Amino acid sequence: MKEALLQIEEPADYFVGIGKSRLPTPTDILLFIRRSKDMLQQEALQNRSHHRFVLALNLETAGHVHINNLALPFNPGQVLLILPYQFHHFSQLASTQLKWLFCTFELEPRTFLEPLRNRVIDPTDKSRKIYEELLSIWHQPQSELQSEQLQTVLLRLLLSLKQDRQQTASDLPKEPEDNLLRAVNRLMSERSGRTVIVADLAQALGYSESRLRVLFKDLAGISLGSYMQNYRINRAMALLRTTTLTIADVAEEAGFGSPQAFSRIFKKETGSTPRAYRKL
Repeated sequence: MKEALLQIEEPADYFVGIGKSRLPTPTDILLFIRRSKDMLQQEALQNRSHHRFVLALNLETAGHVHINNLALPFNPGQVLLILPYQFHHFSQLASTQLKWLFCTFELEPRTFLEPLRNRVIDPTDKSRKIYEELLSIWHQPQSELQSEQLQTVLLRLLLSLKQDRQQTASDLPKEPEDNLLRAVNRLMSERSGRTVIVADLAQALGYSESRLRVLFKDLAGISLGSYMQNYRINRAMALLRTTTLTIADVAEEAGFGSPQAFSRIFKKETGSTPRAYRKL
């Protein structure tokens, strides 16, 4: 401390300083934990694609996080940020019991966290201590001061993780060639603009339909039909919020048979029409 003070020099200009960038502020912060495989996978299905950031900290139990067409190994101690509208699911969990901490929030501009896209990070001790501070504040009585402290500490954590990303995060891991869930995601992506049924995937992957359904349910924890429907709904939600495509074009791009079928299914699954969802 004493040496640092001695090294401070007189400023060349008393009216020009450091700190002209405008840091974004995280808002609407939520913390929750997932302790079982079933809850983790089912909640991923129900929550679907959305406009919030999802920061995951693996406290216990290795697994894989599937983000769009990527399958990222996620080990205890590691951190992963899922960006708004990124389709995600979880598989290959080492145990039915786990401990994954999630922090979801909103933040503008979203480009601020682009460096963390699709990267699993090994946090430094500094980041871990900030995480502990965030948890401590979360357990305090709700107040305006608690809210301000949460926002401030979460921003510090995100800045620290960006620094960790620069120092420790490596290139994307090599994708396992035999990962069934990743293969389904890839095929669904490659067939965007077409209505894909289970028979199409079974033929492409070399399985009978019944065998593919069994294998997929064992891996993903949900039925293949539900997963495919969720994939299409996710795709449609992202297109509605991030593009100016017409409802008919969104229906086609997301793989629904017709605009009418799309509107009916979308309303049933989300409780909102595509047009109303776009305006939310």
